[in-house]
Amino acid sequence: MAAPEAEIDVELRERALDAITTLLRRLLKREEPVTEDMLMAEHLGLSSSLSLELLLELEEQLRIQIDVETLNPERTRTVGELATFVAAHGRPW
Repeated sequence: MAAPEAEIDVELRERALDAITTLLRRLLKREEPVTEDMLMAEHLGLSSSLSLELLLELEEQLRIQIDVETLNPERTRTVGELATFVAAHGRPW
């Protein structure tokens, strides 16, 4: 994974990564760890409906609004890429 860009809120990215991995384990009823290099569709089998639920719960848990209009599925394929996206595009309520 590429290093987060300078304008990325590193603390928010870490919080987002922790929240994403926890939420994915719960939503997917997965006992095994979820790591930031895992592909969400290919490795975890995340469906589009669960993706939406993940984003909504992530907004609630982190108390942010995520600009999904700028979400590019090709650039948010891994758990870590999604955490970076959230840190760059999430805005406090």
